[in-house]
Amino acid sequence: MKFMVEGTLAQALTPELMALVPAETARGKELDAQGLRTAFSTAADYSKFWQTFVADTREEVQRALESLALYHVMTYTIIALAPDQA
Repeated sequence: MKFMVEGTLAQALTPELMALVPAETARGKELDAQGLRTAFSTAADYSKFWQTFVADTREEVQRALESLALYHVMTYTIIALAPDQA
């Protein structure tokens, strides 16, 4: 099943949060390599992020999000997507 995730920063990026970006990026690449995350896009001002996941359950997506370094300063909305139409 496909899921779209919109993430919104709950606060401004501080130097302390910026220091977590490399860990966030590395974990994202791991999720990509696992085939769990299939796309990632960022708003020009870095205030929002969009990701698509392929997972069996919403809970699997939630666990993946919780593994990200910036999880504690993000608000996420997980939306199940309709199957691809041919």
